[in-house]
Amino acid sequence: MLLRSICCTTIISVLAGPALAQDAPDTSAATWQMPWQIAPIGPASSAAGEQTILSVVPGTGLVKGTPVALQSIGQPLPAIPGRNRTVDTCRATVMSEATKAGAKQVEAVSVGADRTDKKGDYFAPVLFRITYERPMMYEVREAAMICVVNRQGGIVDAYMPADDTVLTEWTALKRR
Repeated sequence: MLLRSICCTTIISVLAGPALAQDAPDTSAATWQMPWQIAPIGPASSAAGEQTILSVVPGTGLVKGTPVALQSIGQPLPAIPGRNRTVDTCRATVMSEATKAGAKQVEAVSVGADRTDKKGDYFAPVLFRITYERPMMYEVREAAMICVVNRQGGIVDAYMPADDTVLTEWTALKRR
């Protein structure tokens, strides 16, 4: 099992295994658990001190989320140019789990060009916005994760960065 501990506060299970030798990307979410930042609002988000509000969004209705997530509803997520070979695989993995929790929509965009590590895996930040359908309302979650994908397109790891400086300084990182 590969664990990434540099620059992260939440580690997500690794999805590496025999399936990675196949030609098709491994987007299995069998052992993956969504971090609280993109999971439906619950006790973990409250315990972390996250502040959520209810708002009536024109054309959408009643929505619960953080002020940042609510500000961008109805607008495309801001993508940062540059090749990011992790977005599609990471989106598929997150979508697989989010759908089980009632997700209506999963959006993902690159927020930095990918890099490679010593093993040749690609890693890069990906911004997610997930809309969960709830009785008479929606919940919107928005957060960026660092996704790691192998050369065959299989998910290897995904984790939350320790803080926002990891994302803002992403372009300053050197290839490893």
